[in-house]
Amino acid sequence: MKQASFPVLTLLAALAGLCLSAPAPAQETWPSKAVRMIMPFPPGSGTDVLARLISEQLSRKWGQAVTVDNMAGAGGNIGGQIASRAAPDGHTLLFVPAPPLVINQFMYKSTGYDPAKFAPISMVASVPYALVTRKDFPANTVKELVAHAKANPGKVTFASSSIGSTAQLAALQLSMMNGLDMVHVPFRGAAPALTDVMGGHVDMVFDIVSTALPMWESDKVKVLGTGGQTRSRIMPTIPTIDEAGFPGFQALTWFAMVAPPGTPEAITGKIYRDTLEALRVPEVSTRIAAMGMDVVGMNPEDSGKFFAQEAALWGKIVRDAKISLD
Repeated sequence: MKQASFPVLTLLAALAGLCLSAPAPAQETWPSKAVRMIMPFPPGSGTDVLARLISEQLSRKWGQAVTVDNMAGAGGNIGGQIASRAAPDGHTLLFVPAPPLVINQFMYKSTGYDPAKFAPISMVASVPYALVTRKDFPANTVKELVAHAKANPGKVTFASSSIGSTAQLAALQLSMMNGLDMVHVPFRGAAPALTDVMGGHVDMVFDIVSTALPMWESDKVKVLGTGGQTRSRIMPTIPTIDEAGFPGFQALTWFAMVAPPGTPEAITGKIYRDTLEALRVPEVSTRIAAMGMDVVGMNPEDSGKFFAQEAALWGKIVRDAKISLD
């Protein structure tokens, strides 16, 4: 038996050596099928347009269909839930504005997902808010507005597009920074809110600079400051609220792409690089600029840090103001 076992052992060892020396099968090329980009709001919004601009470029580059799937509902939470439960293989992405990633978790008892667990890809683009007042409001700077509000507690009114909107939170941020007592007047949408400010029925509103720009240029409103850390590209003569004497103030609308929890960094890194390349295509960058947005193209690591900072900022304001959408 011992003599008969030697040839068998030798054969087994030879086979093992062949297995070890054989080249490993080539890694499957990604993407290997169509990519689904979930956009948790209805078609036609700025977020939707931006998602479709990028998806078209990525589809061309990858040779696979990249379809934008509008999964509206619950302030973006439905789309967030679906994306969070998708396979972490890079074939499902989530394209969103700020609320589903950094605000909703503080306003709902449960969103059905943990936004901090998404794999960051990129903060793609942003647009700052502008502090807009009625034309005859007795203040021409942010400092003058704050002084007026302090001298008239409970009398200065601010509009917003809805309860829990970033427009409301931006006004609350300014109010809490300065101990102001202002009255919130919520509307159903940004357009009617701005219209009532133009009509002199409400004192002020935070609206994105691209929407406020034509009203300001036609001298129907005043713009006292903007919410970025640098001056707005389309309102360069207007100081930021930060530089106007209120350091740390920030109010932006931004748009980001993330992947389901657990998606490998090799995949999110490739998607980021290809997205950055898409943003540099002239027809894309020109269209984004025409919408009043600024291309950002932040990398995954910095995007993750930015999301955490935004969650800390808005989470504190929501908690302190006791805002709930349940």
